[in-house]
Amino acid sequence: MDKKTAKVIEKYSIPFVQLVIEKGEEDRIFSDLDQIKQVAEETGLPSFLAQVAVDESDKEKTVGFFQDSVSPLMQNFIQVLIYNHRANLFYDIILDCLNRLERETNQFVVTISSAHPLTDGQKERLLPLIEKKMSLKVRSIKEQIDEGLIGGFVIFANHKTIDVSIKQQLRVVKENLK
Repeated sequence: MDKKTAKVIEKYSIPFVQLVIEKGEEDRIFSDLDQIKQVAEETGLPSFLAQVAVDESDKEKTVGFFQDSVSPLMQNFIQVLIYNHRANLFYDIILDCLNRLERETNQFVVTISSAHPLTDGQKERLLPLIEKKMSLKVRSIKEQIDEGLIGGFVIFANHKTIDVSIKQQLRVVKENLK
């Protein structure tokens, strides 16, 4: 992405995130942004919007479909993007809004990879530890199973990693034996 495009994206995402925080709509907008991101990724929307051959009005109609299932604040934001002919940047703007809102509120999706599914009790005990060690608020937990870890778990959030897996511990022992 070039600098000019990044500036255009910021032109929309920065004021929107400020407005969301000002109105106290963080939880609802997080939900909207997550939903839009998921649908966009599942349907290949980013590549559709990036195609030069697709007519701008078709892109705007497609982006407009999201207005039916989001909060009024997000509906208005989508309408502004359509009005200003920014449908081609819709997905990038949504991602930037999500990233900025996470940073501004310090609320992140935490991914926990483990060899076996964690129980609800284990997750509840981990939450305060994650928040303290990573200095963030857990917005939600995304769990992944990675049998290669052997045991333990790996936590990812806000570009930080805590790895307390058996695999990592064996790697450390191996390096110490060299």
